[in-house]
Amino acid sequence: MSDEKKSLCLICLYRDVRPEIGSGDKLIYCMKKERVVSPKAACDLFLRSTDKNREQLNTAIYGTFSEEEEG
Repeated sequence: MSDEKKSLCLICLYRDVRPEIGSGDKLIYCMKKERVVSPKAACDLFLRSTDKNREQLNTAIYGTFSEEEEG
């Protein structure tokens, strides 16, 4: 099995790095599952973390702000 297959969670959009877990890459908080999981080799919810995907997720969570709204 390749390293990428072994660690899909490490490159997944839904991975949330939580310092309180304290175990590095052995346990990961999955925002989609809303729980702590060990890294998976396969997952139906996997979505590669890219700049575009992170931007879309942040927009879905926080919405968008225009300069008029900020003023």
